[in-house]
Amino acid sequence: MTTSRRRQGLLAISAVSAVSLLAVSMAGGATASPQAGPGEGKDAKSAGIESKERKGHYDARTPNAKTTYNRAAKVAGKESDASEKFRNSLGTQGVVELDANTGTPAQVTKLDGFLTGRSGRKAQDIALSYVKTHPEVFKLAAADLATLKLRKDYVDDLGTHHIFWTQVVDGIEVFGNGLKANVTKHGQLISVMSAPVAGLTPAAQARSAAPAVSADKARETAVKDISGTAAEATAKTTGNNVTWSNGDKAQQVWFHTADGLRKAWSTYVNAGGRKVYTHVIDAQTGGLLYRRDLSSEGNGDALVQDNYPGAAKGGTQRVENLIYNKWLPKNAKSLLEGTSVAAWADINDDNQPNAGETVKVPGTKTGAEHKIVPFQSSSSFCSASFICTWDPAKPDSWKANMNQDVTNGFYLASNFHDWLAKPPISFTKAAGSFDADGGDPVLLNALDGAATGAGGGPDANHVDNANMNTPPDGTPPTMQMYLFHAPGESDEQSGYVPSSSSNDASILYHEYTHGLSNRLVVDAGGNSTLNSIQAGAMGEAWSDFYAMDYLVAHGLEKDTTAAGEVQEGKYVSHGALFRTQAIDCRVKAVSPNCVGRDGSKGGYTYGDFPTIGGAPQVHASGELWAQTLWDLRERFGRAYALSIITRAMELAPSDPTMLDMRNAIVQADLVAKGGKNAGIIWQVFANRGMGWYAGVIDAGDAFPAEDFHIPPKGKTTTLTGTITDKDTGKPIPNALVYIGGHSSGYAGDYAATTDAAGKFAITKVAPGTYPKLVVASPGYELAVNPVTVKAGSSVAYAVRRNWAAASGGGVITDFNGPDLSDYACGPGGAIDNAQGTGWGSTTGDDNGTPTNVMIPKHIDIKLPSKVTIDSFKVDPSNVCGDPASASTGQYRIETSADGTTWATAQEGTFTGANRGKYNLLTPTGNATGVQYVRFVMLSPQVPDFPNACPGPFGGCSYTDMTEIQVFGK
Repeated sequence: MTTSRRRQGLLAISAVSAVSLLAVSMAGGATASPQAGPGEGKDAKSAGIESKERKGHYDARTPNAKTTYNRAAKVAGKESDASEKFRNSLGTQGVVELDANTGTPAQVTKLDGFLTGRSGRKAQDIALSYVKTHPEVFKLAAADLATLKLRKDYVDDLGTHHIFWTQVVDGIEVFGNGLKANVTKHGQLISVMSAPVAGLTPAAQARSAAPAVSADKARETAVKDISGTAAEATAKTTGNNVTWSNGDKAQQVWFHTADGLRKAWSTYVNAGGRKVYTHVIDAQTGGLLYRRDLSSEGNGDALVQDNYPGAAKGGTQRVENLIYNKWLPKNAKSLLEGTSVAAWADINDDNQPNAGETVKVPGTKTGAEHKIVPFQSSSSFCSASFICTWDPAKPDSWKANMNQDVTNGFYLASNFHDWLAKPPISFTKAAGSFDADGGDPVLLNALDGAATGAGGGPDANHVDNANMNTPPDGTPPTMQMYLFHAPGESDEQSGYVPSSSSNDASILYHEYTHGLSNRLVVDAGGNSTLNSIQAGAMGEAWSDFYAMDYLVAHGLEKDTTAAGEVQEGKYVSHGALFRTQAIDCRVKAVSPNCVGRDGSKGGYTYGDFPTIGGAPQVHASGELWAQTLWDLRERFGRAYALSIITRAMELAPSDPTMLDMRNAIVQADLVAKGGKNAGIIWQVFANRGMGWYAGVIDAGDAFPAEDFHIPPKGKTTTLTGTITDKDTGKPIPNALVYIGGHSSGYAGDYAATTDAAGKFAITKVAPGTYPKLVVASPGYELAVNPVTVKAGSSVAYAVRRNWAAASGGGVITDFNGPDLSDYACGPGGAIDNAQGTGWGSTTGDDNGTPTNVMIPKHIDIKLPSKVTIDSFKVDPSNVCGDPASASTGQYRIETSADGTTWATAQEGTFTGANRGKYNLLTPTGNATGVQYVRFVMLSPQVPDFPNACPGPFGGCSYTDMTEIQVFGK
């Protein structure tokens, strides 16, 4: 059977394109040439764009070039003797990672030991004493320490304390920053994290003015930002907090950026459908500072199944008593009253249980209730092995199994809650689990939107999907489970069994696990930090891993020594691959289910990250991490593997790369077994290309470099070198030079800055070949090159002047369209020499009204000198959390000597293949004596833009680009 156009993207839920294309802060991608002819075809999948686009993550704290260079000069270049002594005391596997905005540690830890020895003191005292003892690193004075407020101190099943302090001034909490510490049961300090704000009290006093923006206005701004609808609700104010009767919230917070501290509103809004977000809105200007999509895409006797209807194991309904298992209280009337789950059929997708949507507690005097009603003639996919639960040709036929669907979803979610709470996972109340008595049960919306379309069936936005949003501890998450197989589509077009995700345990468990990972990988305030593409990919991978681990452990899915057996989503996909490969595909495995899209055989390695799904994408790219975790499961057995994998989430830094999480797993073994298994863990990761010399710039780097070596032993050495201007040959002073994967890029183990002669020296480097030596200097392109380090190593690199860079004298002299500088998306973002920021504009009018007629948007850049241009580099990617279709499609580059008379120098069309990287463009003319360059966005990357808009694509409203660079003499 031909693979359907949807199948490869299943669970590529809402934020896929936005998340997968979040640009890398300072990350230099490969170059490619854009398509000169027509753009991509009408199929959105072929463009790497989901038809259900939504806005993704945005954070004004993302380091831009200015922040990076300032921090480099201030911190990396001239460490104090005391701070250098501290760093050296940690040894070759010590980590000192400084935050770009605060200058304080995002992480201090060791991979081969602890920061302190054994102690009988309280865990909190051990951590705080360490911070006080090292002001040269943490930079916290007594007044700063006084702002710390204990938020949580919980103990996991290994006896490790996980301690969280927020920072509070004048009763207002700092958003995201604070202090996190992890201490073993023997009193050994494992790590200190979370980039506390130094000098907080005087900074807050300088910003003490009352908010000019009200909580109501902040809520309104947040809802408008995601094109949602604010529910009619009454507000209640308690101190600095406002809550609305529909569950929306606003809280005054401090928000620290590179430009200093700001007073702001942190909001939680449910703006209809799947639009559940956290925002931070500037309390004085109303500008957007932060946005995070919280959705991740994916009497008592009841008849339930443990796997899916028709499965060989767990596919037959059996009786389960929901009250006996303590999933419902004895006096419960409906499934809204669960101890960890409140379930109903949200058929109109208003996120509220309405009349006719609730299900009473099943079970009567005559027996268990809700036997499944099969629809075996509704599709050629229907069989005894794949029981269909509705008929898409009869859109409202889902009603026959509504009670069964809600009940089965309730059972699976309740069961998984209890399973995760047990050792070795130990996702307990203290760790952040979902419980009614803690005020945050899972709100399970079964059959979500089932009656939103024609004939009482689902519309196009409510099929073939599932998702779960996860707010911080104490606020209920929402899980939305959809029908599969869209009405009006043939089996060939759809590729899915007419069924529902509440009846597929692998999908529901996948979604539930998003709750676990988003509650464990958090900042000091409890906000999830799975933001960038590598962190998001691991989020998807953990969901696959924990779901399939459960099913295999209970004998519901087969896992022998053969490869390619363990497949998620077999039910809805009619036994075909739900992902591109099975999760148990070892490297070089031979199996039909272990073949990549390009025909390569065997499981994935780190270098496959950007190509698994055809382009960097959290679901496909995450398969690499899921397979690596399965390797650990096979090497150690499921119990120990689950223990160190889960504990590693609690030990990891914010927004981790896969290499960060590798390190955290090594640390978890250090805590559990004294590092006994470190060698095996390193071998597993090295086999997957995540060895010692693997290189990555940060968590937004979609093009990591793989390596297959375990940590080297023996003496370290010094890498010296010289950085010069490629065109003039002159030395470049004050350039930041660092080895990706072994430095934060601001300070730490493998970083240095050049002197007046362009020379640098990075000390205490383990010999070997590193794939990413990064050179960053104001006014120059970011250069990334491999380097081989051995005794006496010296390198020489020549980098090119980027004449457009603002840090080198480039200036925006004119632009049209709205000025979104308050959102860090203004025209200056196109010349800030960083791929973490860019220029966001609108497709039509300045209000972003959806349209199929582009009003061209341009920026004019004055170069610091007249130049003969030999090339441009352009990254046309979407920015500011806009989805992929908002990337620039058609474009034109014009040049001028005087800023008045313009001529075309280059034009063409960018496609999905050009996103996330710099694309090298050669002028076709008008390149001599140039002092002004104009970049014009002529269309977004909406597939079939004239006919698809106005519509669900973000590009119907917004058109963006990330960066333009200009090279010449």
